[in-house]
Order: sequence, then structure tokens, then C-alpha cells
Amino acid sequence: MDQRDELIERVLTAHEQAARVLLSEDLSELFDATLTMQQIKLMVVLHRDGPTSGHELADDLAVSTPTVSGMVDRLVERGMLERRSDDRDRRVRLVALTTTGEQLVASVHEAGWRIGREVMDRMALTDLRALAQGLSAMARAAHLRAAESADG
Repeated sequence: MDQRDELIERVLTAHEQAARVLLSEDLSELFDATLTMQQIKLMVVLHRDGPTSGHELADDLAVSTPTVSGMVDRLVERGMLERRSDDRDRRVRLVALTTTGEQLVASVHEAGWRIGREVMDRMALTDLRALAQGLSAMARAAHLRAAESADG
């Protein structure tokens, strides 16, 4: 194993160890216990992509269109999602987050960052600098990978 592979393995191992500790905490503030993981994933996709057709959601979530339709029905009943017409093609129905749905996704995101900040507040300044440098490099590499994927 070369040095690059060893360092990647160290990063992955450290990430796994941190995740195990954090997942043992009470994460109820991060997740509405009445939502399934698939419903949360659906809402995150809508938050990321904006109003989306049921077929696209099914593709993104790797489930059938009827499965997405049932999830959407339940989330519409709870006021988290709404169905609307596509301005470009009135025959197409889009699914979108409501204000309530947006607020739920934002609160999960904020709670996650609060926990992350509490962890980082406990880190030595030199370690925090190294983390900032490493994550910045990772973000640049992710952008490069995305650009290469888009080109090819």
C-alpha cells in the first residue's frame, strides 16, 4: 500500500470512528422520528434540486414511481410537500417542498452543523487548521471531479 492509500485509509477510519461516536448520541433533534429515511432523502433531493417530477424523484431514489407517489401523498398530507404544474409543460406535475418542508430540512441541516461546531470547538487549533486545509482541498477535488464528469 502506497502513502496515498495509507492516508486515505486513515481518513476513512477516522471518519468511521467519529461517526460511530456521534451516532451513539441522541439525534432526535436531527430527525423527525415520524419520517422514514426514504421520506427524508426525498425531501433532501427536493431541497437540493427544487421542484422535481415524480419520475425524476424515482430515478434519484432508485425506487418505483408508485413508491414515490405514496411517499409524496403522505408528505403532502403532513404539509411538507405540494404538487404543482410545470410552467414549461402543464401536463407535467412537479413535487416541491412547502415552507414547512423547507423549514424542516433547514432545521436538520442547522442541528447537524451545531453538533459539528461543538466537536470542532474541542479541537486543538493546529488540528482545526489542518482540517480546514484538508476539507478545502477535498471541496476543490470534488468540484474538479464534477467538472470532469460533466465534460465526459
